[in-house]
Amino acid sequence: MKINSEKSKEIIISFAQDGNFRSTIPNIKIDGRDIAQVCHAKLLGVTISQDLTWNKHVDNIVKKAGKRLYMLYQLKRADITQKDLVSVYVSVVRPVIEYACPVRHTNLPQHLSDNIEVIQKRALKCIFPGLGYSEIPRRVILDTLNVRRDSICQKYYNIRQQNVYPLPVTRTNRFRNSFIPWALYNCQ
Repeated sequence: MKINSEKSKEIIISFAQDGNFRSTIPNIKIDGRDIAQVCHAKLLGVTISQDLTWNKHVDNIVKKAGKRLYMLYQLKRADITQKDLVSVYVSVVRPVIEYACPVRHTNLPQHLSDNIEVIQKRALKCIFPGLGYSEIPRRVILDTLNVRRDSICQKYYNIRQQNVYPLPVTRTNRFRNSFIPWALYNCQ
């Protein structure tokens, strides 16, 4: 197998405040070509950034889900029933929001979680005009997206083989809330 140097990207993972570290790291070369250094890249639909934050990924999924909401508005104008509109939201828009959520949910700051929740608020406001967001989920039995992500994570981790693994020692909240330590602390 040969690596395609035109499609390959290099991300330097660093939590440094200044960007001066890039000049000290030599470029990677494949077949005499420099590999492009990027700040973020998409891998299997998940945007990974050099500081391992979810800002860019959340921006991308909010934008993508917002585009799909347009279809919901068009169906509402075509007098589709509320039940069918909820089904469209659950089957077309929500999967975009929940894709890869077990990986990012445990380390998602509140402001990014709120940005994602705005999509569901917009969808339900379109489907049920005049009702507040707190009234709607009880009526159509939709949990908030944060509650759904919690339950998806619990189900995901609990279907795995029930081995007992040693708990890693964590010195920082960033590491403790990352994917594997969070799963070990909360799901075994």
